[in-house]
Amino acid sequence: MKILFIASHLPHARSRAGLQIVYQRMKRLVERGHRVGLCALQGKSEGIGQDPLYEELVEVRRIPAPSRRSLPGRVRDYVWSRIPPPYWPYHTPALYKAVGDMVQASKYDVVLAEFTPMGQCLFENPWLPAVRKVISAHDCASVARRSPLFLPERSFQRAVREHLIRRDIRRFELDLHRTVDRVLTLNRSDAFLLQAYEPSVRVSVVPPGIDYAYYQAAQTVSQPEPSLLFTGQYRDESNQDGFAWFVQHVWSVLSGRRPELTFHAVGPNPSLAMKLFSQQYRGVHVPGELADIRPLMQRASLFVCPIRMGSGVRVKILEAMAAGLPVVCTSTAAEGIPIQTGVNAVIADDPARMAEAIELLLDDAALRARIADNARRMVQERFDWDRSIDLLEATLADLLPGAMRDP
Repeated sequence: MKILFIASHLPHARSRAGLQIVYQRMKRLVERGHRVGLCALQGKSEGIGQDPLYEELVEVRRIPAPSRRSLPGRVRDYVWSRIPPPYWPYHTPALYKAVGDMVQASKYDVVLAEFTPMGQCLFENPWLPAVRKVISAHDCASVARRSPLFLPERSFQRAVREHLIRRDIRRFELDLHRTVDRVLTLNRSDAFLLQAYEPSVRVSVVPPGIDYAYYQAAQTVSQPEPSLLFTGQYRDESNQDGFAWFVQHVWSVLSGRRPELTFHAVGPNPSLAMKLFSQQYRGVHVPGELADIRPLMQRASLFVCPIRMGSGVRVKILEAMAAGLPVVCTSTAAEGIPIQTGVNAVIADDPARMAEAIELLLDDAALRARIADNARRMVQERFDWDRSIDLLEATLADLLPGAMRDP
């Protein structure tokens, strides 16, 4: 097959979370003999670098990310555009045209838009020739179990505004999903809820895999430091919200009881508010993106994932489990992962219970080791990249005539 990937940013070998899924899918499809191209938005500081994968792709097209709209422009778009505000940072006619030109010139069999916002360039695109279209919905707002609307600290005015935005997103996403040949989700729950909203949508489940050997190299030391770790792409509101909630309601209690404890929130694009929190609360560190997260994983005692909104599979949890880190997370963060609380992780949704779970694990080395071992085995057995790519390959091949299925 000849497959064109569309991505929100340039993925590379050490990309995190969703972009790591994109990178591994491209890399492993190329290894299986398929011809793969990439069209991605590129920020001012992003470049391909020396990643060897790009030498093996059919082509790579980088489109400048759209600049931030002026206030009059945002008001105009809000009133007249069908595209909801959260999708604006990914909307540029240059991307629409580039995708159409690439399909026309290189005769791709399938176009795969990674992340639902990127699927907008497959919808009512006047430059796009006839081609099989797929959207991979990593985090689908249409079916998110929890949204900012339901968080108790939200004001009534903000809840109403977010409800209206969420309603617009759902309408637009369902329009996108109806017009493509297949929607991919990362877990069965998202697929079930998406089809409950719109039975005509054709959905396939393709869970992510984990580079188990890479993270296994970060096995924790026998005497880890008294530290907690959280990772994420902090452009994502769910990660910012989880960080703020944890610091204000859990860390504020823990740090008073355990002054030696530290908390590291690692990942690209930390907000100004996050940096201010790190100055306000003792022991909180926000270093930004690290070239290699494994040394920090090796020294940490626990991984926390206090996310309260969103959908999909939190790959960061799987990475921590593969590295041998015991995990404490919310039930929202655990969705799509076969977690048995107290067996291979601990689930806690309110601040007091999360603080208690963290303290219990910090004090009980044997329990930490048992939970970490169970989680590591589960990840190795259930989230293998070969199995994931088998499913992806079969799903894409199913869309094509028999003569086109071979690489």
